[in-house]
Amino acid sequence: MSAEVAERPTTNRSLVAKFADRYSIDANKLLQTLKATAFRQRGDQVITDEQMAALLIVADQYKLNPFTKEIYAYNDKGAIVPVVSVDGWARIINEHPAFNGLEFRYSDEFITMPGGKPCPEWCEVVIYRKDREKPTIVREFLDETYQEPRGEKKIPGPWQSHTKRLLRHKVLIQGARIAFGFAGIFDEDEAERIVERNMGAAEPVAQPTSRVAMPQARPKQVANQPADVIEQPVQRTRQPVAQRQQATEDARDVVSTDTAPAEADLATDGEKQYVRTKLSAAGIPVQEALDALGLSTADTLDGLTRDAFVALQDYIKENC
Repeated sequence: MSAEVAERPTTNRSLVAKFADRYSIDANKLLQTLKATAFRQRGDQVITDEQMAALLIVADQYKLNPFTKEIYAYNDKGAIVPVVSVDGWARIINEHPAFNGLEFRYSDEFITMPGGKPCPEWCEVVIYRKDREKPTIVREFLDETYQEPRGEKKIPGPWQSHTKRLLRHKVLIQGARIAFGFAGIFDEDEAERIVERNMGAAEPVAQPTSRVAMPQARPKQVANQPADVIEQPVQRTRQPVAQRQQATEDARDVVSTDTAPAEADLATDGEKQYVRTKLSAAGIPVQEALDALGLSTADTLDGLTRDAFVALQDYIKENC
């Protein structure tokens, strides 16, 4: 018994040291840094060393970088739900030694889901492996993967502005699972469903470092995380007018011209910095984003409300 207990810290320290060396960071700061940035959770739940070690084991297995959000996790009653992002799926597919290319096929029939854009009824991916004679072909249907506007205020999201792309991402992930046998990792939709089933709706931490609870998507159906890979670089796309107006109305619900918002309703400094950083990296002036959403907040983001931040966060996800 004592021998087993004594061996665990050594194993954890070895893994931490491995990641510290890989990313040139002090081993003593590694765990605390990742606890603050690599977990999405509800409230101020404490992330344990064991949960962090579990995430590092999965990240090491698939050679994913938790600092660039290729992999992160949800806290699930003391366990973790490892989530691989768009960039993470791109990496493990392209770096698999047997990968020999892929292609997408689309239905000739178009359908329009509530709030979405016209989109092929289904999409299928054909994945080729160097060590197999026949390719793996997987088809996913839009009505089984589409996610309607999320939250109580129904703020439009990527599924509404980029319906075709999201369907392509879904089929890519499922195809990769079958073709290469990727296991033990989930997309964000699946992770949210798992956590919501076990604990109620999760409230993800704002990115990149602010530990602030954010609204949670509530998917209607089992779906897969999009993986924006292998094709042309993502271009910034302005939100449709109806979506910007909806986001603006949602943001203005909490902004009264007669009464200043309570401190609890204001965005934190970390959230403001997140908006500035993301918009700056994409070359989008803060004022342009505010104008696109119809927000009257100053470009310094002073007085930015929590709901206005949510609208800006969705704008960033779709346009940055």
